[in-house]
Amino acid sequence: MVRASRVRWLGSLILFCGACGGRGPAQPTVTPPPPPAAKAAPTAPPPSSTALDPVAALIATSERHYATGQRELADGHLDQARREFDLSVSILLESASGARADARLRDHFDRLVDRISAQEASALAEGDGFSEGPSEPAPIDELLAIASTFDSPSAPAAETAAAVRADLALAEHDIPIPLNDRVLNYIELFQGRLRGHIQSGMDRGAQYLPMIQQVFKAEGLPLDLAYIPLIESAFKPVAESQKRARGVWQFMRATSEERGLETNWFVDERSDPEKSTKAAADYLKWLYKQFGDWHLALASYNGGPGRVQRAVERSGIDDFWRLSEGKRHLPRETREYVPLILAAMVIARNPTQYGFTPMATDKPLAYDSVTVTRAVDLRRIAEWTDTPLESIQALNPELRRWTTPVRADRYDVKVPIGTLTS
Repeated sequence: MVRASRVRWLGSLILFCGACGGRGPAQPTVTPPPPPAAKAAPTAPPPSSTALDPVAALIATSERHYATGQRELADGHLDQARREFDLSVSILLESASGARADARLRDHFDRLVDRISAQEASALAEGDGFSEGPSEPAPIDELLAIASTFDSPSAPAAETAAAVRADLALAEHDIPIPLNDRVLNYIELFQGRLRGHIQSGMDRGAQYLPMIQQVFKAEGLPLDLAYIPLIESAFKPVAESQKRARGVWQFMRATSEERGLETNWFVDERSDPEKSTKAAADYLKWLYKQFGDWHLALASYNGGPGRVQRAVERSGIDDFWRLSEGKRHLPRETREYVPLILAAMVIARNPTQYGFTPMATDKPLAYDSVTVTRAVDLRRIAEWTDTPLESIQALNPELRRWTTPVRADRYDVKVPIGTLTS
């Protein structure tokens, strides 16, 4: 404050002297400092080429995922590598214009799939390979576990017995259905606690049922047998049990190979609904010839013909219901398996009688087929047919990897109807 007052005082003195007109000594000229130069506005960086070119940006993103997949593969992280490789392809397939709308995209897509296929082939040659397609738990394990709680089942309701009796009087089954407590108890279980399971299984099986019935009719088999998968797999082609049985018909590998189904690194024909149905028809005919009784044949389908044959020979009993009265002759799951199957047949033949929605069999599974003469990545087939990859996989559930068999001279791939012209 003192310094500021002094400055003001000196300024007043100078003004006073000038006003008096005296010739004092010349005053120095004070030149004010120039104003600070305005800072130049920063120059915006030129826009990147990818920002102006959506195709280049898409390709760059795809390449980043591919490069990440390569690093994961080199580190031995096969699942992560698979995910990154899939992302590198899917962002092209799911782009607004598709993977073939631009010449650069087409070229990048083709080279990308070739590179990924080469990576996978290399991994397979080293005995690693990418992850196999996922399986689903087979319902038969859960159903038989629930059945094991029926140590002393209560008597079924009189209404249940009356409904089933009336149903069987109107619709004759081609497999004998006994009106005993064991079958009736499972019908009640399906109407109650397991209603959702049975209904979803029938809904899923509707697309396969016409094909199954056609095969069984051609083989002279009872059509009631077409409902076995309702209990075995809920008609899931990739269902796999704790014992490694697989497919709609839940074949063990050895049994399936005896019936002509192939299982190797690339395919598992137990998951092919049509091929496995033909194998199941052949196997069921053979079982019936062995025992001459459908109840014993069904028991053999679960427990194996050797075990059932030994039980019959040792006991001298050739009637399933008498053979299964005690615990001596057959294992628990086989004793419960036959009434489970018969209860499913009763409900599936006349769903509305038991409070279920009928199977909509008016839309059977349909597809076109294309023959390839070398290994082809399923992602390329999806792109060629303009079809989601999941749809191609669902039509070809026997393919364990993301490619048709490497060493096959020819392979028939199923594609949606009307996509062959693509």
